[in-house]
Amino acid sequence: MRFSIRATMGSVAVAALLGLGACAAPPTTTYTNEAGQEVTVNWKDYPVHAYSLPAELLDAPVKEDTEAVAAELFEEIKTALTAEYRMEWEARGEAGWFPTTGNGYGGQAMTYTYNSVEWRSTTLPPSTAEWKKIMSVINGFTTASGLGPVKLTPDSDSLANDPERQKELVEEYGTADLDKLYWWAGTAYSGSQWLSVNLVNVARDTSGKAAKEYQESELPARSISITYGTTTVSRADLPTFKKALEQFEGLTPPEPTTSD
Repeated sequence: MRFSIRATMGSVAVAALLGLGACAAPPTTTYTNEAGQEVTVNWKDYPVHAYSLPAELLDAPVKEDTEAVAAELFEEIKTALTAEYRMEWEARGEAGWFPTTGNGYGGQAMTYTYNSVEWRSTTLPPSTAEWKKIMSVINGFTTASGLGPVKLTPDSDSLANDPERQKELVEEYGTADLDKLYWWAGTAYSGSQWLSVNLVNVARDTSGKAAKEYQESELPARSISITYGTTTVSRADLPTFKKALEQFEGLTPPEPTTSD
């Protein structure tokens, strides 16, 4: 609990003049704690990126457990869909870990980001009813795992209140009706974890435009693909990470001053 914050981000004005460059001075915050002591923290020491929420990072699987968590979730989804639709899955690309090199204030974050392989099957039924069943199956597993349901982008509710987006979809794809759109894309989020799903069947596009584009690109004209990712902390770093967060407890992170 922080009290009497009397000066915040003393260097932000300077940063604004300099732009988000590597030379921008990191911001500071000065406050008076419960013991009546004046404390100044330098956001260069913040152990996460400016736009990350520490609580969400701590809720995610630690780095050492992440790949096993992803593998189990993939296996559950693939097994269920294979049993229902005889899907054959192929792993594409490579999984990888990427350290977060900066925290947005000229300092070093202590987090890592993981991106899985893409699991793809070209056995995908064409009807909207079947697509809804597929999404229901996937949502059952993502919800059980704590990720929550996959939210389509766009979804029917958001489209109903966004005439500009409707217009864009009609101009690009010939329809703003999800039941007729030849692709669906969505993501389940839980803090710093996500699972993304893409469904494509160009046969649903009556204009023939999509079929031509996919033929030229050599992408599969019919597919479902699933990917997983997370940003997290290693188990070995957890004590140091939590200790580094203590001085920032209750403070609102300022806008980044570097382009990390």
